[in-house]
Amino acid sequence: MPRSIAQLSGTPIRNRTLRRVAGWGLAALLLALVVRQLAGSVAELQTLPRLANPRWSLVLFSGVLVLCAHAVLVQTWRATLAAWGSRLPFWTAARIWSVSNLGRFIPGMVWQIGAMGAMAKQERASPVAASGSAILGSLVNVVAGFCVVLVAGPSLLDDTAMNGARTALLVVVVALAALALAPVAMPHLMRLAGRVTGRAASVTLPARVIWISLLGNLLAWLIYGAAFMAFTHGVLGRSTGSYAQFVAAYTIAYLAGYLFLLAPAGLGVREAVMISVMGRALLASPQEAALVALSSRVWLTILEVTPGFLFWALAGRRPPTPERTDAPI
Repeated sequence: MPRSIAQLSGTPIRNRTLRRVAGWGLAALLLALVVRQLAGSVAELQTLPRLANPRWSLVLFSGVLVLCAHAVLVQTWRATLAAWGSRLPFWTAARIWSVSNLGRFIPGMVWQIGAMGAMAKQERASPVAASGSAILGSLVNVVAGFCVVLVAGPSLLDDTAMNGARTALLVVVVALAALALAPVAMPHLMRLAGRVTGRAASVTLPARVIWISLLGNLLAWLIYGAAFMAFTHGVLGRSTGSYAQFVAAYTIAYLAGYLFLLAPAGLGVREAVMISVMGRALLASPQEAALVALSSRVWLTILEVTPGFLFWALAGRRPPTPERTDAPI
């Protein structure tokens, strides 16, 4: 009997050890991908002439603003989870959001969403609510970005100002209509899915989840734009252009990289679009725009991955979470 008890108690320990080894192996892979990306960006930066009189205080201030925008997105995700009936403490949600965000450096968005759902489940939150809110947040983030561009600078979307405005307006109107109808359509879609799969499913989408997510993402885009403006002024030592132009330029570049799924974290795509848009808005010369685009890639990568790896490292010191005995929706 004692032997069988030891064997039974040893199985969870072995499982936790295997999961920990697999987790650190994945962390090493992600770290290698990030280092490779940073090394490439730094190598490109070294080919550009250095400009005089950088203002490092503004660069640091831009980093503070970026972290504030991250905090807004974490709180937005917490609020949408709460509306679905799942609650997480802020720092627990920040850990899940930051660690799962590392999945952006692997091509495709499925890794980030899958990791968020799995980690939320370990914290006894509903995996359906966690994954659903992550998918919804990604969609709303894009819609909110187009809303910001439509207001701040639709002429920067392409070479023809009117075509750019019409494209952004069409995307925003269709997307907002779809989001507004989603709470009504969700029960019918679940019943249809149940008939097709033969498995009953009951998932609701409260309307307030959509509007909470939309407002949170709009605020985050505005903060990111302010951070980009401060960063540009800091790197170049001076710059021209309005806050609205900087918001639009950053949002367009980020959306282009985000929507190009084959590029990990939008690598290359975001920088090319940023250089083009900054030149079109007369925010910087081509050489200055290249310097800002490449240096912002390095700076943002550091700001994005550092919290994730720190949370990942500290998670190993936390006591294991008790196994769930329920299965909430």
